[in-house]
Amino acid sequence: MSSEIDELLAALREPVWGKKTEALRTLTAKLAAGEISEHHEEVMVPLIVAAARDSKWEVQKAAAVALSELRYADVGSVQSTLEGLALHQQNHYVKEAADRALKRIRSRTLRQKEWKLTEDARDPTLQHIMMRIREIGLRSMTPARIYNLAMEVSEQSYREVAADTAHEMRNIVAPFEGYLIDLREQLSDGGADRENERELVGLALSRLEHINRLIDDLGVYSAPTAADFSPTNLESIVREAIELGADRGEMTVVEGLVRQVIDVSHVIVIDALADRLLRAITNLVANAYQAMEDGGILTIRALVMNGDRVRLTIEDTGTGMTPEAVEHARLRFRSTRRAQGGTGLGLPIAVRIIADDHCGELEIESTPGIGTKITIMLPMRQTSEVDR
Repeated sequence: MSSEIDELLAALREPVWGKKTEALRTLTAKLAAGEISEHHEEVMVPLIVAAARDSKWEVQKAAAVALSELRYADVGSVQSTLEGLALHQQNHYVKEAADRALKRIRSRTLRQKEWKLTEDARDPTLQHIMMRIREIGLRSMTPARIYNLAMEVSEQSYREVAADTAHEMRNIVAPFEGYLIDLREQLSDGGADRENERELVGLALSRLEHINRLIDDLGVYSAPTAADFSPTNLESIVREAIELGADRGEMTVVEGLVRQVIDVSHVIVIDALADRLLRAITNLVANAYQAMEDGGILTIRALVMNGDRVRLTIEDTGTGMTPEAVEHARLRFRSTRRAQGGTGLGLPIAVRIIADDHCGELEIESTPGIGTKITIMLPMRQTSEVDR
């Protein structure tokens, strides 16, 4: 345990924000499980407080969560740090984490020391937690599983918010496109002196298209997993995804700058939610095209592994990404193409559909200046026993 604590302390001093964030998450799990002694916590407090002032919002958020789990630190000092984040931090996720941490600390003295799993909880979040704890078993609740359960609850809450937001935005935005199209048609009869007005309407329609794309992505991301898997021809999905993804590839497709190498056998059939799998692969293909503005090669291959899994690779020779950019790409709303209409949900949607819906895996390998390779592992058959 001592060597593990030393490693955590070293990671908290790391200049690399990704390692520091991961260390804070691990520390949070250990604090929640009561595995950190008073002495070690005393050493860690200044490092956690310093992390709360880091320039990266991801580090600040992780630090806020860790602060809420401290047991021996001065409550006034911890609250002061969290209040600073809640009041002065512009990032929504950091403010939200700090607010939750403050509420957690303030209510701690009022909370029952014991919570019986047999109690009738009306809150849906508590109901979900009790259900998962019963499934896993109290004796099997390791710090890692506690952390995963916390992330699961957080993700479930986000999907509920995303679904509600998409619904409300769609209701508000729906009439505007019709109004703008009618206005553009009227302006088109006004001659050359109305060119500026027509340009402004065009820009408004472009921004509206961006909003509609965001609403659509929120709806797809938040949609509950369906249960009606059906035999699906993988080659058909890939071919259609290439066409749909190419439509977003802008000039690279129009000018024929990207060469396609497709090696997916027509005999590969898997159990899938066809529409959602199509959406996932389309997003990945679109990303590949957008990374090859000056042209390149798009290679898609599929290989059956041990008769029960399929490995699908999508590889481009585009600009590539740094390790930090790869980590950012997995986060929601972290698009580098915001000005071109990117929503920052393309890759998170693909990950959700592959991992959550299809019990698969998605890995990213990328090198700046060389390109990116996405590897997807999918089970060929889905069973009702799979824990989703």
